[in-house]
Amino acid sequence: MRRIQPRRAAFTLIELLVVIAIIAVLIGLLVPAVQKVREAANRMSCTNNLKQLSLSLLNYESSRGEFPISKRAFKSAAFHEAAERSWIPDVLPFVEQGALLAKFDLTENWWIGQNGTLAQTKIKFLQCPTTPNPDRIQDKFETVPPNKVGAVTDYFAPEGIATTFNTVAGLTGTAALTGDRSGVMLGWNLATDPKPSNRLSNILDGTSNTIIVGENAGREDVYRNSQMLARASANKTVANCARARGGAWATNDNPYEIGQAINWCGAMSATAVSGNPPTPVRINGSNEWGYLFSSLHSGMANAAMADGSVRSLAEGMSVAVIGALATRAGGEIIP
Repeated sequence: MRRIQPRRAAFTLIELLVVIAIIAVLIGLLVPAVQKVREAANRMSCTNNLKQLSLSLLNYESSRGEFPISKRAFKSAAFHEAAERSWIPDVLPFVEQGALLAKFDLTENWWIGQNGTLAQTKIKFLQCPTTPNPDRIQDKFETVPPNKVGAVTDYFAPEGIATTFNTVAGLTGTAALTGDRSGVMLGWNLATDPKPSNRLSNILDGTSNTIIVGENAGREDVYRNSQMLARASANKTVANCARARGGAWATNDNPYEIGQAINWCGAMSATAVSGNPPTPVRINGSNEWGYLFSSLHSGMANAAMADGSVRSLAEGMSVAVIGALATRAGGEIIP
């Protein structure tokens, strides 16, 4: 007589659906947690990048007796190392990038010849890991070749506050900032101008109350209110013009005075990004040149102080306080 085999246990359809639903819920709970952990790690990495930059500037000042010039905006044979570039090439030896600087011709503009090739070098500590596509390249169209092409950075040097700061920040009366507008590092724009004094002794507000380097992430793609509006198209003659100017780490457009609201494409009738950045200005309101500090971190941006520490600037932070922190001798009392 044949033995009757017992039937194998199996899931019913309802049981299977319940299991799938439980797995979906668990995944839904796990993904945000993983994202939070990843962002926390990215923020820490970004903080370390800024600390490295601030310490390199302090070491530069210790060895040279002054901080670098934030930007050189002219080329002159009468002045050594006066060609157009940012402050970043100057500090490369202090961040173990001396070999790169050794090949860089400091008497030539940053986008010309060998300099132009070197400027396309992607440097990890100049990139915030939270920012999408960290290996972006600035490619600014020029009617007379070559284009200004360079690997980007998410960090910049604030040169203080602009003359428009109070207006675009909505500060009036006693709330307006009226003291010295200078930042820690200032630029040299013309051969006829006196060379700026970028000494540690010029920081009268205190090194712990003065920002030396901050985030302006995502350039040259245009972000407003932490949302990308357009990929960079740095050509003012085309309808999809969009540019958050000054993305390349070597460009003399890297630094700026905060408190400006400018659309690089100007008043073209058809552009990828219309109108000026939103005012009153605020943290993460825009990453366009001149605006303020901006990042892709949630609710804040990082900034390094002149004492080597790094602080978080919250989106809701008083713009008057931000302006006070960006000046070296404004005489403001920081709450």
